[in-house]
Amino acid sequence: MIDRQKLESILTNRFPGTAAVEVAAAANAIMGLADPRPAVRPRVSGSCRPFRGLIDTFTTVSVSSRIDAPIRRVFEMFTDLEHAAKHVSGILNIELLSPGPFGLGTRWRESRQIVGRVDAAEMEVTAFERYRTYTISHQKAGVRIATVFSFEPDGGGTQVTTEFALDGAGLPPGFLTPLNWAIAGKVRRVLNQDLADLKNWLEAADPAH
Repeated sequence: MIDRQKLESILTNRFPGTAAVEVAAAANAIMGLADPRPAVRPRVSGSCRPFRGLIDTFTTVSVSSRIDAPIRRVFEMFTDLEHAAKHVSGILNIELLSPGPFGLGTRWRESRQIVGRVDAAEMEVTAFERYRTYTISHQKAGVRIATVFSFEPDGGGTQVTTEFALDGAGLPPGFLTPLNWAIAGKVRRVLNQDLADLKNWLEAADPAH
């Protein structure tokens, strides 16, 4: 049996800003205390092609932004782990766990401030194509989380798309149904803020970091 207090703590830490009543409703459904109705999966902009292999127990969120900088420079800043905490306001610290340049197999521990606590997760690059796309994956509380970054030239700038997928295949049935609506908005805000931070740095008059 899942410990309810621990479950609510996990939900609160992973999805900060979600109302307590929403967390309770999700926990109720997971614990079998509620009667969850079939939910319509949130409509998400963008393609989810990188996640075709996942079974039908996942939530996806996609955001996109045009950055007025060449694709090589954009890609290099997005993959600059050494300066990530400076470029992205949501990141507190990056601890590299593998040597060498950013690429397939690169691992690091990323710490973020979440509702007054520091939440850390070990990340790994699980797909990589220089100047085009890469995927970051990690596990958290039995959930596989993958984020795909895609880069396309757009005139003299770059169109960047970030796709987030949360796969709950290892969780009890119905886990993600009550969470789809609870997390999609929050995840979208976090992804948009990360994109905005990097866009501001890249479009600044002095791009040096």
